[in-house]
Amino acid sequence: MEFILTSAMMVVISAFIGGVTNYIAIKMLFRPYRPIYLFGKKLPFTPGLIPKRRDELARQLGKMVIEHLVTPEGIKKKMEEVSFQQKIQSFLLQSIDAWLAKQKTLTELLEEYGVSNSKEMITTRLERAIEKSILHFFNTDQKVSHFLPQEWKKNIELQIPNLAEWIAMKGVQYVESDEGKQALQRMIDDFLQQKGTFGGMIQMFLGNLNIADKIQLEAAKFFRHQGTIDLIASILFKEWSRLLDMPVSEVTSRMDKDKTSLSIAKLISEKIRIYETLDKPISELIQPYKQAITEKMLPAVISSSVLYLQNSVEQIMKAFDIDEIVTAQVESFSVERLEEVVLTISKREFKMITYLGALLGGIIGFVQSIIILFI
Repeated sequence: MEFILTSAMMVVISAFIGGVTNYIAIKMLFRPYRPIYLFGKKLPFTPGLIPKRRDELARQLGKMVIEHLVTPEGIKKKMEEVSFQQKIQSFLLQSIDAWLAKQKTLTELLEEYGVSNSKEMITTRLERAIEKSILHFFNTDQKVSHFLPQEWKKNIELQIPNLAEWIAMKGVQYVESDEGKQALQRMIDDFLQQKGTFGGMIQMFLGNLNIADKIQLEAAKFFRHQGTIDLIASILFKEWSRLLDMPVSEVTSRMDKDKTSLSIAKLISEKIRIYETLDKPISELIQPYKQAITEKMLPAVISSSVLYLQNSVEQIMKAFDIDEIVTAQVESFSVERLEEVVLTISKREFKMITYLGALLGGIIGFVQSIIILFI
């Protein structure tokens, strides 16, 4: 009976010592928070292990994060996942739809960014930019042919024979008209009057014959003749070739360039309808292109961005100094806060360590009682 009581007492005492020892050891990881001095000398084991080596712990955590947790390889692998890119696309689509749902106009958007009187400002700047571009074009020494696409030049040259035929037909219509006949009659009368007596003799010789009728008939035949049409086409071809070889500045030398460029700029500005465009909701402006944006442009932008980030992730991480950020954050934690975080995560495990210490202490106490019995 005495042995049983002795054994029980030794087991209880040993278990208590084991449990309390582990409990104190766990507490000494964090406490005391600051060094304790006695008679001017610092007591051993103060401060606790973690407060004492917090700076080193912070550096090691930063190093561990950058070398083993948040690594360039891990980030690249994550970016390559289709699900990751789909999440980004879904997020962007939701953000775009939410933003477009506000029905903001371009004017309102510009005002949000501090741009007031946007309509007048944009119209003025657009007209100035167009006017400047046109003036630059008018004053260039490059040939006209330089600015015309090859297809345009080819199409114009194909239309020159048709233009020649059209001019000839217009000539026929004019000379056969009453207006044309009257013009021919005036020309003949003026010619005969200028010749004086010789003109009068010609008129007496012809008698009642109307010269204008004869000339009108021959002029119509002249314009209808294929040779005339070919001649007109040949002249047009020569003039067209000469125009192509001329510098633009020479072609525009006889015009008021400033006035002409300003008029063209204002005309283009009116056709663009800046005011009307700025007053429309952005959602309405991009509606015709929304499908192309969501199905083609957005995936292409995401793919290009992911590729760029994959190629630049190492430089970006170095620029961010993630290990320094982790180190600074850990160092900024108070010891009390750090203890709270660790205990919140490992509270159960620390309790089990305490219980294990008590269990091992109890076992040792029981073994000691057996040894005492045989001694």
